[in-house]
Amino acid sequence: MEMENKELKSYQENTEADQQKSPVMRENALFFLIIALIYSVCFAAAFYRNYIGITFPLITAATLAVCGLFLKKNNIAWKNSNWCYLAGCMLLGVSTFLTTNIFVIFFNTVGILLLITVFMLRQVYDDSRWRFGQYLVNMMFLYLNMIPEVASPFIHLADYLKKKRQVRRKNKTVLYVLLGILIGFPMMILVIALLSSADQIFSNVVGDLCYKLWGQILFSPNVFLVLFLMILGFFGIYSFLSALTLNNMPQWNSQRKKQNPVIAITFLSMVTVVYLIFCVIQIVFLFTGGLLLPEGYTYAEYAHQGFFQLLFVCIFNLVLVLCAMSLFEMNKILKALLLLCSGCTYIMIASSVFRMMLYIDTYHLSFLRVLVLWFLAMLILLMAGVVRTVLKPEFGLFRYSMTVVTVCYLVFSCARPDVLVAEYNMAHLGNDISYEDLEYLADLSLDTLPVLSRYDFKHENCNRAQGEYVKEYDYYEPVVIWNYDNLVGRTKASGCRRCLLNQRFHEVLEDTEDMNARTFHLSKYLAGKAAKESFAKR
Repeated sequence: MEMENKELKSYQENTEADQQKSPVMRENALFFLIIALIYSVCFAAAFYRNYIGITFPLITAATLAVCGLFLKKNNIAWKNSNWCYLAGCMLLGVSTFLTTNIFVIFFNTVGILLLITVFMLRQVYDDSRWRFGQYLVNMMFLYLNMIPEVASPFIHLADYLKKKRQVRRKNKTVLYVLLGILIGFPMMILVIALLSSADQIFSNVVGDLCYKLWGQILFSPNVFLVLFLMILGFFGIYSFLSALTLNNMPQWNSQRKKQNPVIAITFLSMVTVVYLIFCVIQIVFLFTGGLLLPEGYTYAEYAHQGFFQLLFVCIFNLVLVLCAMSLFEMNKILKALLLLCSGCTYIMIASSVFRMMLYIDTYHLSFLRVLVLWFLAMLILLMAGVVRTVLKPEFGLFRYSMTVVTVCYLVFSCARPDVLVAEYNMAHLGNDISYEDLEYLADLSLDTLPVLSRYDFKHENCNRAQGEYVKEYDYYEPVVIWNYDNLVGRTKASGCRRCLLNQRFHEVLEDTEDMNARTFHLSKYLAGKAAKESFAKR
């Protein structure tokens, strides 16, 4: 008894420093382990062969609920200014339920993770001294801390069991039973294998039963997928919460010595001169309507030719101004150059928008063009925050940028860009749309199908147009197309727009026929409804 007390005292002394790092997680180990286990089951139920269904916003709400329980256990009061992060998370979760666009779904997920991270950092730590770059560093530092904290559930459980050693001593019978099971299980497998080979009747009864239990249940792909999702959910949420309690975030109290501003004034002057010349050319030759086209260029080709280079320069200018403010001492000359560089950036953004609108006027919308226009609009707001920071250094640029990016992305995500593209292109082209343009719209995502189903295309360039019988629902006549770059064959509709849509509608009906309460998705449902109504008309 005395020896056990000494061991317990020694253990407590050795772990005292660690306990100070995360006292709540250690003192309430059983509570957080159970919460993480329940969350892992919900995580697996939400994402098992279903990554965009109605369970997506539900698991988002469950994640926020776990974070709320963590804050309550830590006696951390909720900051009213942080409610916007929770609202943003839920809106992104709902947005995923409304679209099947993979790009939007991916960045919805990334956005939710970032918003939860910023929300929890602001709740747990005092971020009043953190600047833009410091915020980014601290977020990465938290993610890196999650890697070793994967072991924290085992450490906290061991700590909990050591504290409950007296209780464990009273329940040694349970331990002996578990030990007997571990010894007896391989023996039982060996005996079953030998007896199955010795007697066919025994093999048919017991052997087949064990085979099904072993091969089709315990080691089936479905079980492995469920276990993987549970492990991912359990260790993901537990390591995240445990990393938050380490209290080892870098301190930013001391001001780092900044560099002589002459360096920044020199290179900014050189770059800004080039920007001014470019901006004058844009104002004189592009914005005023007196454009002198280079030989061999159409208006749209000239507009498209330099667009992405301009976009890159705009992003480069944003980073350049942020770095200059962070690394160099500010004076009036440097401030003036930064403001001038920001003004040139605005002219470049205007040039990029103007060029893109010219290109859209000729070639209509695409998902990438909508994305670019959205990004340019967001860049205008971000540059406004940068200008404000140049004039007033204490301006909270990170919080402003987070707000701008969150609100702008929510507008983009909830607007369902594929639907915007389909609505715009069909409104301008209608029944005169080419097969290739219709194929592009049909391949964007299921979001576009309710829009396309409103247009009635006749059969052309196919067997149906020639009076021959075609499969049920006028299924398309496949044609093998060979790509000689990689020698891979694929099938596509024969050039008939009606057959193309029928093919897409068939795929939708097959994809949505097994949809249930857990996997229900609004965009899929609307696409399936449009497909059924389209076939019912004929």
